[in-house]
Amino acid sequence: MKKVIIGALVGTLIYFGFQTTMWVGGFHKNFYTHAKQQDTILEFLSRTLPAEGMYMMPMADQNSTDFKARQQELEKTMIGNPWAMVFFHPAMTDFSIGTMIKGILFAFLTAFIAAFIMYMGKFPCFWSRFTVSMLFAVFAMLQGALAFMNWWEFPWSFIRTQVIDLTIGWGLASLWLGWFVKPREQDTGK
Repeated sequence: MKKVIIGALVGTLIYFGFQTTMWVGGFHKNFYTHAKQQDTILEFLSRTLPAEGMYMMPMADQNSTDFKARQQELEKTMIGNPWAMVFFHPAMTDFSIGTMIKGILFAFLTAFIAAFIMYMGKFPCFWSRFTVSMLFAVFAMLQGALAFMNWWEFPWSFIRTQVIDLTIGWGLASLWLGWFVKPREQDTGK
């Protein structure tokens, strides 16, 4: 079990370190599209949106008694017209150590689960363990980033950052995990 914990800790450093390098190094700076009139738009959103949240427009008010009928009427006119999904926050918060700790914790839990499965499973060679670990990235891409691109039309510029992090960043962590974490039967340092 010591191999699982050490493997997960180092896997966390590799994955979180890669993500940090990509964001701090400016490699993911094109994940959004710049709005030239952003000050005007933000001022308008601040005046018109009632609270923090995710807003889709046009959509019927989901709390109205005739929501379904109103939504069906809207859907008849939506095709071919502009629509928006807005994530609104009334005030930006400062980057906090709590945010970083949560990011590290999420990376650790993922690396721990992958290492635990490799340790408990019967994956005798490096490539089988590497593949098992990489399947976590494939699952996350298919059920997370790419599903959002499919259903909500998230732009490729936004999705690309997640695909890069999962493919390269988690790929590097998977190389480590596949090499370091052996199945329980093969672990001589139990």
